[in-house]
Amino acid sequence: MAKSEKKRETLKAKVERLEKQLSWYKSFFDNASDAVFIVQPETWCILDANEYAATLLGTSRDNLIGSTLPQFRRIFKLLQKSSSPMVLSELSFETQNDESLMVEVSARFVQYDGKNLIQAIARDVSEQHALTDKLVQADKLVLLGQLSAGVAHEIRNPLAAVNLNLQIFKRNIPENAPEFDYVNTALQGVERISRIVEVTLNFSRPTIPDVKEVNLNSLIPTTLELVASVLKRKEITVELQLQDDLPLVAADEKQLQQVFVNLITNSADAIKTKGNIIIKTYLEAGLKHNEGEMVVVSIADNGIGITPEDLSKIFNPFFTRKPDGTGLGLPITQRILHQHGGVIDVESKVGVGTTFYVKLPVPKQFE
Repeated sequence: MAKSEKKRETLKAKVERLEKQLSWYKSFFDNASDAVFIVQPETWCILDANEYAATLLGTSRDNLIGSTLPQFRRIFKLLQKSSSPMVLSELSFETQNDESLMVEVSARFVQYDGKNLIQAIARDVSEQHALTDKLVQADKLVLLGQLSAGVAHEIRNPLAAVNLNLQIFKRNIPENAPEFDYVNTALQGVERISRIVEVTLNFSRPTIPDVKEVNLNSLIPTTLELVASVLKRKEITVELQLQDDLPLVAADEKQLQQVFVNLITNSADAIKTKGNIIIKTYLEAGLKHNEGEMVVVSIADNGIGITPEDLSKIFNPFFTRKPDGTGLGLPITQRILHQHGGVIDVESKVGVGTTFYVKLPVPKQFE
């Protein structure tokens, strides 16, 4: 009897140890930092998956287990052909929100109850792909800048010759002749090409800011005088809300003026016939603990607004929706602000309007 009791105690201890081990392994499975799937070949049914796998696909674990994911068919074929026990590949999934998700999958066969099952560990690489795409795009833009600067230089001389000959031709044509209008139209085209060439060269040419103390509250009214003719073409009211005792910033005054001319002109262009532009200056605390205060200039209009699709592209060189635009105004604005240690933010709603926020750091000696 004592021996039987001892045997039961030993058996009970073994069961407890196995349960503990099972709980231990299950905890590792459930709390793995990557998504883990156990997939049945041929049916592509998910026999088991951890919580992160469900979160990754935007569903619940209960819904995921028992569902089919035919994307694993390719993994199965790779495993069958491979001489290695593990394969690495990428799969694309559609989440419950109809978003495309790219994952990197390492998979292997595991034996269970005499059957081959697929154990797949997946990691979300969507952000990595997005970053790679941005780097590729950045490389393209660098090449585009080099090419466009070269092309702009080559265009300058023949364009000047065309302009000179058109001017001579115009002087020898009576104003009432039909050819006079044709020549005028051609000259306008030449002028626009010349402007694009000049802006392109300015964009590609490195510039060193002439940094001095600048009072933005004084600079903004002066800038408005420069764009007065643009504002007068439409019924646009400009309201200034300038904070008193605004700290000075360290900047190149001419370059900052270029920034504000670009932004105010864009606001005026966004207003069809009648509207308002509100320009504010104020102080804002830095977002990071080691950042000081920022001087902010916001330029808000009640124009047509920018679509969400276009909003992500507005700082890309040569992107524009304006028939006569160059697509370089905002990229140049952004570059100037970056040279000054500043940033530009934008928020927009179609049919409501757009607000640009120019943010410049307050130098320690000016605080």
